[in-house]
Amino acid sequence: MKHLILYLFFFSLSICTFAQPEDDSEKDHVRVTLADGTCIDGYVQEYWVSGKLFKRFNTSFTLSPKADGKDAVTYNADNVKCIEFVKKTSPDGKYDKLLSKVVANPSILKPKRTRKQFVYEEGGNDIGEIYWWNGIDSQNMQLGKMNITTIYGICLRGDSVIVPFMTGNVISLNAMRIRYKKTNPGLVDYVDKRILKGGKKLWDKLAYSPMIFLEICNEYFARQNNETTNKQCKK
Repeated sequence: MKHLILYLFFFSLSICTFAQPEDDSEKDHVRVTLADGTCIDGYVQEYWVSGKLFKRFNTSFTLSPKADGKDAVTYNADNVKCIEFVKKTSPDGKYDKLLSKVVANPSILKPKRTRKQFVYEEGGNDIGEIYWWNGIDSQNMQLGKMNITTIYGICLRGDSVIVPFMTGNVISLNAMRIRYKKTNPGLVDYVDKRILKGGKKLWDKLAYSPMIFLEICNEYFARQNNETTNKQCKK
């Protein structure tokens, strides 16, 4: 499903037709909830992953009140709460809703940099949620290649920032190390050792089912709680 969304957005929408065939207009029909709670119905004319050169993905889109594309207005993640497609593409509607969330976007000069963007929620448990979005594969970009891939991030309960941990099928904990360097360094060390110990078999499982990453984090917190309980019992 994610690959289908990626294909439709990047290839079909990169050329962004402002006058779409009437039969296809409903696939662009969305209901937008703004940050102030106002709801707006309209038709997307330029998607958040339009593929334009130098344009930041997942941060803005253009919406028209009618399918004809007239009077289009640009909205960005800072003033939008969520986007819901009126025409559902999956039985549970899981991939038909995007949320505006703060995501860690570290760089060499600005390691603590964040930005608000649109993401899909994959799932969650007692310790947090997993989110995903389609974006540029930064690792391949360093090799002179530009391609779009699915990026996954985790937002721990009590935190307000989604931290990327996997791009495509490549796991990287750099953003987590920066985010939790002072507040929870033990978490990243545990996850790192657990993933390395699991080897390629675990890496392949994570690429297929990213929710496993949340389970690994849950293991760490469960151990921490058990250790705390044991210490209290000994006192």
